[in-house]
Amino acid sequence: LLHRLTDEKARLVFYDIVFDAPAPDPAADAALAAAFERHGQVVLGAAYDIVQGFGEVQQERVSAPIRLLRKAAAGYGVLAFRPIDPDYGVRKIFFGTSAVPSATWKAAELLGAAITREPRESVGPRWINYYGPRDSFSSVSIAQALQPGGVPESYFKNKIVLIGGRSTVGYLGTSRDEFATPYARISRRFSPGVEVHATILLNLLHGEWLRRMSPPVEVALVLVVGLAAGALGFLRPGFAALVAGLIALGIICSAWALVWGDLVWFAWLIPLGVQLPVGFVWSVGAQYLLEARRRKELRKAFGFYLSPEMADKIADSDFDLRPGGKLVDVTVIFTDLENFTGISENLDPAEVSEILTSYFGQTTRSILENRGTIIKYIGDAVFAAWGAPIEEPQHARRAAEAACELRRLTELVVNGQRLRTRVGIHSGRVLAGNLGSEYRFDYSMIGDAVNFAARLESLNKYVSTQVLISDAVKQQLGDGFVTRWLGAFRVAGKSESVVIHELLCRKDAEDGEAKWISVFEEGIKVFQAGNFPQAREFLDQTRKLRGGADGPSDFYLRKIDVLERTQLPLGWTGIVELSEK
Repeated sequence: LLHRLTDEKARLVFYDIVFDAPAPDPAADAALAAAFERHGQVVLGAAYDIVQGFGEVQQERVSAPIRLLRKAAAGYGVLAFRPIDPDYGVRKIFFGTSAVPSATWKAAELLGAAITREPRESVGPRWINYYGPRDSFSSVSIAQALQPGGVPESYFKNKIVLIGGRSTVGYLGTSRDEFATPYARISRRFSPGVEVHATILLNLLHGEWLRRMSPPVEVALVLVVGLAAGALGFLRPGFAALVAGLIALGIICSAWALVWGDLVWFAWLIPLGVQLPVGFVWSVGAQYLLEARRRKELRKAFGFYLSPEMADKIADSDFDLRPGGKLVDVTVIFTDLENFTGISENLDPAEVSEILTSYFGQTTRSILENRGTIIKYIGDAVFAAWGAPIEEPQHARRAAEAACELRRLTELVVNGQRLRTRVGIHSGRVLAGNLGSEYRFDYSMIGDAVNFAARLESLNKYVSTQVLISDAVKQQLGDGFVTRWLGAFRVAGKSESVVIHELLCRKDAEDGEAKWISVFEEGIKVFQAGNFPQAREFLDQTRKLRGGADGPSDFYLRKIDVLERTQLPLGWTGIVELSEK
């Protein structure tokens, strides 16, 4: 084989075979030595092993070729790879021991590689730049090379020829001569040692080894990615995953470009496989903690306004605790205890507290059970709403349900007097939110709808009713409730008149009300037309149908008395003017 390589003028022959023992026939060794000398550019391999000495002392042992062959060859070197990684991968170029160079270094030196002009001891670490997977180099078997016509003539001319095994070969106790490369992760095929030697030799000849990024730059990169990964904790998990994916893509593209363009590599798996996943987990964990804290704050803030179920619902939403609000459509309720202010003047504060506690308990229960929100307790009044902070499509109906329960349940007896709950209900647009300050949370609502609901509650004492609703509420109730139209009023502070209704009960609560309601409403119609005598008849009939007393009928009869004693104003429309709040 060597004679053919010599005849075809192969540039260099590299033996990945250790000739460390003489042949049984000395003539064979002599013939081989002569062939080495005839070619002149033959590099032999030496085996390398580490022998365990006394205690923890380890000794390097190099088994060189036999002296006859060693002297005939152009040089020899260590064939072993160091270090061998746990996955049996070879990543770093081994330049040899302190006494014996590696075989690839010796071959590169014979071929005039620039790096071999430097002392081996001064050459820093170099990493192997693999050119491809197994079988990237052309190869033929020895049988093909020796067989006439097995390979074309001049096939080996001016080539570097490496001779070695392609199957498992061992020496000095090692058991394999195949090694993992970066391409083995994809192809699942290890490369024979002779191909690894060929790769290292070309790296040394062409200066194509890989260099590791300088430590300061690599540390800076790790710090920057670490900061970016830490910042993921301030993002929501979905957006954090997107950002982490973009950073990972950037790292992969940068690593690819540096390796293939500048032959520089860095520990890209640290930011990609450690920092970014940790940052993403931190993002999810941080958001979970922040969300848990936010839910706790929201539930605490609304625990006094809402039922536990509604407070949990708000805590699960995106409610903003910061000062400010937003415009929403709601239905507002104001309640008040009739004549309680006058009676409470003669009561001990402890008795007042006990009465209010009982009253607020009943009122609050009715509101919360109907999914309302307690906004404030103001003296003996309760300000509540539906539609905010939790959206409620049936806010007017929910408020009416609560008012019916309040009308039935919240009557208190104080000093022998029965105190009724008066209620005013109006629907409209309000500004709702944290209208306190950065120091104190105060969920509230402001707007004309709130003011008008309060006016309706006060209007009950003039018309002797218990629950008054605006026309805006009446239009949303449908047929589920019994109401009576009370006419048009112009309340204090309003330039336009408003239509007001009395909410009596649910439709299935009582029977026989339709007749007296229709009689009363006919009376209001003729009142608005200015026909006071006929209006009086209808209103008196209403009182009789109701057992001799009816607050709104009495109110209008008093109005008729006043109007009959004075001249009817020009442009009379039947609108009742109320100058007091």
